[in-house]
Amino acid sequence: MFWQVGVRNFSRELLYPYESASLWFDRTVSVRFRSLWSRANNAAQNLKLEREVALLRIAVNDADAREREILRLRQALDFKPAVKSSWVAAPVLSRGGTSAAWQSIRVAKGSSHGIRKGDPAVVPEGIVGRVAEVSAHTSEILLITDPNSRVACELETPTSETGVVRGILYGGGARPGGDPELTLLYVVDPLRLRYLARDFNPAPHTRVISSGLGHTFPKGLLVGYLLDSRLEPNGLSREATIVPAVDMAALESVFILSARGGAHAQ
Repeated sequence: MFWQVGVRNFSRELLYPYESASLWFDRTVSVRFRSLWSRANNAAQNLKLEREVALLRIAVNDADAREREILRLRQALDFKPAVKSSWVAAPVLSRGGTSAAWQSIRVAKGSSHGIRKGDPAVVPEGIVGRVAEVSAHTSEILLITDPNSRVACELETPTSETGVVRGILYGGGARPGGDPELTLLYVVDPLRLRYLARDFNPAPHTRVISSGLGHTFPKGLLVGYLLDSRLEPNGLSREATIVPAVDMAALESVFILSARGGAHAQ
């Protein structure tokens, strides 16, 4: 019995260094190795997830862009001018036009499509401008944001209470008695509606529409929205700040209203 106990003790003592070394290796080297492996694996998983998230963001952006394009095309297909007229759909070729004016666009339709100088250009959101120059296959449209633009307008107010309130819309940068200031096409510059009735203070967000006077723009087309108003320096009339209803920098196509009373052009 004493011999067996001695053998067992000797065996345990003989195995102790190996067991101790194995335990140390498992608790130090192996643990660290597993930790490094886990970190590397987590980093790879994170990188994979980041790539998948980036791809999902691209897909979402593409879907949003397609949805906006579908909405724009639906609005174009459903567009019906507020006045009786024929119209020609014209894609935008360039911004700035051939005369290097900042506030104009050039479109791919011209006199061969029945377009004439002075014809108004619109989109479903409202007035864009008028045709300033025409060639056989292209037209240059002066935007209402151009300093040289003038549009006869009126406020969409209850006529039974206030009567018709009319004014002249000036393009951005224009100042009375001064030289027009050219502004970049993509800069949002509020327009000015001048010569309003002195004693009438319109409410903010009032709709501004074309009055039909001057025979350039038909009556009833949306121009923009009123921000605020103030008395002009001479004290004889009121001036209002107007935000255009149309985002001129985002134009891809326009509708040019041609001879009144016909069906839309093909």
